[in-house]
Formats: sequence, structure tokens, C-alpha cells
Amino acid sequence: MNKSVFKVVVLTCMFGLAMFSVAPVTGQTVNVTFTANTSTNLDTLGEGGVIQIRGAVLGSDNVEGEGDILPGGGNISWSSASSLVLSNVGGDYWQGTFELTVGDTLTYKYWTDHNSLDGGGTKPDGGWEGPFNDTQNVSRDTRILIVGSNDTTLQTQYYQPGGGSAAKDEFTAPFATKADSVAIYFRVNLAGIEEALQFDPVSNGPVGVRGDAGTSGGSIDWGETRVLLTREELIDSDENISSFWSGTAYVDKDSITVGSTQAYKFFIENNGGIDWEGAVDPNGPDNNRFYIYSANLTATMDTTLHWVYFNNTAPTGLPPVDPVASQVTFRVSTEALETLGLFDRGVGDEIKVIGAKGWGRPDEFIDLAFVPALQEWAATEPFSVIPDTEIRYKYFVVFDTSRTDPNSPNFIPNLKIQGVNDNNEDSGWEEPSVTGGADRNFIYANAATQAPAGDFGFDRQFFNSVPANAGIPHGVAVTFSVDMTPATDGASNSLALFRPGVDSVYIQPDGSLLALSQGFETVGDQVVLLEDPDGDMIYTGTWNIQDHAWYQIGYVIAYGNTADGFNTNGGGTTAGRRYYQFIQPTSVGADGSTTWPSEFTLATVTWVERDLPFEPPPDLTQPTSVFDDSGQLPERFALAQNYPNPFNPETSIEYQIASASDVKIQVFNVVGQLVNTLVDEKQTPGSYTISWRGDNVRGFQVSSGIYYLKMVAGDFNSVRKMTLLR
Repeated sequence: MNKSVFKVVVLTCMFGLAMFSVAPVTGQTVNVTFTANTSTNLDTLGEGGVIQIRGAVLGSDNVEGEGDILPGGGNISWSSASSLVLSNVGGDYWQGTFELTVGDTLTYKYWTDHNSLDGGGTKPDGGWEGPFNDTQNVSRDTRILIVGSNDTTLQTQYYQPGGGSAAKDEFTAPFATKADSVAIYFRVNLAGIEEALQFDPVSNGPVGVRGDAGTSGGSIDWGETRVLLTREELIDSDENISSFWSGTAYVDKDSITVGSTQAYKFFIENNGGIDWEGAVDPNGPDNNRFYIYSANLTATMDTTLHWVYFNNTAPTGLPPVDPVASQVTFRVSTEALETLGLFDRGVGDEIKVIGAKGWGRPDEFIDLAFVPALQEWAATEPFSVIPDTEIRYKYFVVFDTSRTDPNSPNFIPNLKIQGVNDNNEDSGWEEPSVTGGADRNFIYANAATQAPAGDFGFDRQFFNSVPANAGIPHGVAVTFSVDMTPATDGASNSLALFRPGVDSVYIQPDGSLLALSQGFETVGDQVVLLEDPDGDMIYTGTWNIQDHAWYQIGYVIAYGNTADGFNTNGGGTTAGRRYYQFIQPTSVGADGSTTWPSEFTLATVTWVERDLPFEPPPDLTQPTSVFDDSGQLPERFALAQNYPNPFNPETSIEYQIASASDVKIQVFNVVGQLVNTLVDEKQTPGSYTISWRGDNVRGFQVSSGIYYLKMVAGDFNSVRKMTLLR
């Protein structure tokens, strides 16, 4: 068998400097990104397993068995010596980017094992995939890649098990693709229940999925099994030994609200023992399993949920899914909230943590106590959670009842509280700007004690992620500027189209405690009228904010009129639910004191229907002038260091474009593999801010570690090192 040279992306690090070899050499090599999905692997392959590309390049003259030589002495071959190993990028998804020679024909298969390149491989065929249809007429039953002349990201390839399986096309998915539906692929392992003699796969079943019908458009329901799973076939000595059941829910795309949470559980029909799973996820709604209908999910139209054991019960001899006991400490400062005149522990206002143990019942909420020595609220709470579980939560103000009494000196106009028991309070939620208004989160560690990371490098967090020195003691005239052009275009706006000259445009604070401090409701009041006197579609208006202010402004855009009603953008519960912009200080003193302007013009934002951009908060910890009021365009290209760094869960990135250029900003891991592309478009001169939420191209969270941020714009090329701590 002949071989030829096969190249990979190389990352060279020396004395803290990083240099990427990711640009293709014209006429010789290109970058090819492989994405594999192992939800179809018949064995119990976990995220800590191994998936490797094994194969050869047709037409090579290398010696049989040696493989194709790679830079640095590695090779690609049909043996374990192959250097092409993919990294897990979340759940069932694995990815790797490699540099290949243009025109080469690669024959290959994926190979999998539970933990080792030298292992025996997964069942049923020692890790090997089965035969593939010869769709490209090269007389091979393998996957085939003819390397083209451009950088390429291959569509997701689903692992095709061997063991006598019939030949399949190499892009065969375990579900159908439907233009009007989002496919959600479920998979559950009942080995632990079978071992306990509570389920017989032959006489009991089938297994199904039940859950919240409201968020699924009725595709899933708590009252009946509408999503049936099928037992997979793993044949050993003419016996089906599989404990896996899998199947697909097809959710009508038009019924999905981006950002909504889908609760579900697995359910066994016709079983004399167990039917429902118990409390399976302490971080899910009412301890149910859950997933989020993200914008990425509704764009890709499919996803697979990594397999779990039914009721989290693993069979004897396999690693159990056991919770770990730990003491978790929460610490939060309310100093900035007090500057708004919206919090006073002296009148009975309190702080709780909601969500970490549940969102619905008072007994799930964590009471914090004020610690005078630290001037913060804190509590240490016992948890028993499976390690690596994401804990989502927010801080919440429980206002004293005198706050809603018009005859009390503690009265706050427009404050709406319906009681914490109802879980539908109007005014007590924090909306952290560091998360884009989404929930806070931390990854539960296998440790006796732990605490979420503090905000802005501190060892504590701040309510709404607003530090103490972000309070503004005087009034500020804040001018907003919005480009409404996309709202007139049906290609970018599914709402009633904006009609210039007919519809009015308003700034509408959304969940904004700043608005409440100014006498408005936190949701619904249209506070600032925006106007466009010169007809250039840039609408502007000024909000004269009075005393009791802070630097954070969260809002959405409302357009329409009283006769036809108003349309608002944003929404949901995840990052991007609203715009966040900040009044920038004139200066920050060495003692942390801040000087604020009496008037400030925010950067122009562009109307978008959802996934609204949000600015990073200004750094109030460095004694320096942090705002340049010149308004001039940048004279040079620049990529600033991300902030915060280290970060968790999100970091902001500022950069400058001096002239119209094709801009590409990407994140790579320490072995040079592409993790995510943040920007890939032509941009005009100006200063820009983007964020990275620690996710990969599929929207899955990546692990802790060092990552490299690379910006290319024309001849400009810059790399920054980032550290993600979970």
C-alpha cells in the first residue's frame, strides 16, 4: 500500500510566545476540519474516550506499514501509530483540524476506544467502523476525502459501527432531516436497571421520553409517551446484549422559543418495577433532565444528547454516577445596589441565591447573611452533586413588605413583588452584565469545599456584576444611538417590519434596576424616544438620568405605535437577551475612586432581532484614564488582551480596524486545533467588542486550559493567550 506526506496544524510555543502555522501554503496545503459524532457508537464511549483517524493516502510511494510521515516524525497509518486524534468538544462531538496536501485522496475510518490508543477498541468490532458505500468510485469501502483547494470544514460524520453492519453512506445520520423541525436525538443506557432485575429488555418496554409539552410544541409531553426509543442491536453469540435505547424527537421549529429550557425524563412502559426516573439532575427544573433551545440549535436544526444511565444507575463494576458532598460558599456585595436606593438591610431587605438548588420552591433557595467585617452577604451551603455538573444560579433581593406600602417611608414606586413563593417576582432578580443577563454558573468540582469565581478578579461577586465604585452620585445625560436599517428588512426581521415615518422608536429598559431607581417599571416602560431628523436611519435620543445611578444600562428596542402595538427585540433567558452598554468613567483613581461625566454618548448599536450584542464592563480596578472622547477612527489595527483573564465563564475582546478589511478572529487550543471562529467578515474602520463564552463551534462548553486568540485583518496578524478556569 502506497503512502504520501500528510501534514497537521503545528503550534510552536517558546518562552510564552505563540506562533500559529494555520495559513495554507498556496498551491500545496489546506486546512481540513473533521467533526465526528459518536452517539451512534454501540459501546459505552464517554467524553474521556479516544477517537482517532486511521487510514492512508492513495498513490503514495511510502513503504507499506510505515504510514505517511508527518512533520515532527509522526505519521498517519492504519495502526495505533496514527497521529490524527480528535478532541472532545462536548458530549458526542469530537473535532480536529489538520493540514492536508491539495489533490490527495485520503481513505480512512474512525477508530474508538474507552481510554487508550493501544486498547482493544470499543464493541462490536474492536473500535473499527463498518463498510461504507463507494460513492466516489475509488474502489474502497472506507470513508473518502479528495482534498480540494480551499480550507474546508466537513459536515458532521456519524460513527458507523462495524461488526457485520451493512454498508452505509459516510454522512448517514441516526435521524431524518426535516426542513420544519429540529431533531433532538436521545440515548439512555438501562444496564444498571437490568442488573437490579427491575427491567427485562425483552418483555418490558418500550422506553420513551416524556417532558414539558409547552416548550416542545407538544412533541414531548409529561402525560403520554410521544417519543419512543428503540433498543439498539449489539450482537454477541447470536444474542442482543445492548442496554442502549435511542430515538429522536422532532420539534416544530416555529414552536421553539430561543433560550427556553426543555425539561424531560426517560420513562419505561409496561414495566412491573420502575417506570419514571427519579431526581436525576439537581441543576434541572424540579430535578429533571434538561437542555436549552439555543440559537445555535435552531440554526443547525439537530443535536444529539450524550447518553446517560437510566435513573443515573450504572451497573456494578462500571464507574458509578455518584454525587460528591461539598460545602459551597457564595459571597456577594450589594454596595452598588445600595447607591441606587433600592436596597437597605436596615429596613429588612435580604439576599438569596436562587437556582443553585432549584428555581421554584422557597426551601430550595439559599439564605445569605450579612457579614459586617467583609461588608458582603455570604453563606456556606452543603451540596451533593455529580462532579462536572454545571450549577446555574442568580442572586435575588427579597424586598421587605414596607417597600410596596405607599404610606411607608420605605416605599419604592413601581416595585412589583408577588412573593418569593410564586417564583414570578418582578423586581428582585439580578441581571449580571458579565453573563449578558444570563444565569451565573460554575462547574461543580470533586472537592470538599469550593466557591464560584469572583467578579473582575475579586474573591467575591457583585449584585448585577456592578462593583461598588460603579455608582454615580450625580445625574448623567446619556445619549443612545441605534441603526434601525435591519428592522426594515424581512431577511433579518421576522417581526412586523419597521416603518420609518410611521412607527416610533423607544429605548425600553428590560429587567433594569436602574430604570426602577428612576421611577420607571423594570419591564415595559418606553423611556427614551429616539428620533431620526436627517433620515439616515440612525435614531438618537437622550435619557436624563438623575441621582442614584450606576454605569450599567440594559435595554431592548421597542418600535411601533399605540394603534398597532409595539415590537421588541431580544428576549429569552440566555446571553444576548438585551443590549448592555456602560457609562464610561472619566478616570479611576489609585484608591479606586471614580470620576464620572455629566453627559455621555453611547456607541451606536445596530438593531438585531435576537442575540443582542453586549459590551464588556469598563475596568474600574486600574488607576488610569479609561475613556477617549475624541471620537476619531482608529489609526492602526490592534487586538487588546481579553478581559477578564483568567476568566469564567465569559471574556470580552476589544479590537480596532484602521481600514476596511476582511477580518478573521479565531480561538485555538494548545495543540493548534481550531476551537471557534468569532469573526469572519468584512468590517469597516472602527473599534469593536466581541465576547467568547468558552464554547466551541457546536455551542458546547470547552474545558479549562490555555487558549490562543488569533486575529488576521489584511496584513495585520496578532495572537493573545487566554486562560479559562472552570
